[in-house]
Amino acid sequence: MFKNYLVSLGYFFIILILSTLILTIFNYFNILNPKIIAILKLLIPIIAIFIASFKLGTKSKQRGYLEGLKIAIIIILTFTIIVLLVDKLTIKSLLYYTILILTAMLSSMIGINRKKT
Repeated sequence: MFKNYLVSLGYFFIILILSTLILTIFNYFNILNPKIIAILKLLIPIIAIFIASFKLGTKSKQRGYLEGLKIAIIIILTFTIIVLLVDKLTIKSLLYYTILILTAMLSSMIGINRKKT
């Protein structure tokens, strides 16, 4: 059971790191517009948490929303600790974390309904 969470967190961090690296390269060479980069900086973690929660949902037995909530809390706590070390929490970041939690819950529910029997 704990292995499923580690695999999902691995998916999350690999997707997050690789897509951030690609976005950084595009930004360095001025390939993308700064507005597109700002939007992608918001969408990358949402897409990564969607995929990780979906994978966790496909391996879960029941109650996909709880599995999504668990993985979201782990990721949000990690982000919150990093933000608190660097800066302070704002209303925007709390709203963004809420969106991440809802995305994780929804994608885990989708994953549990799409799993192969």
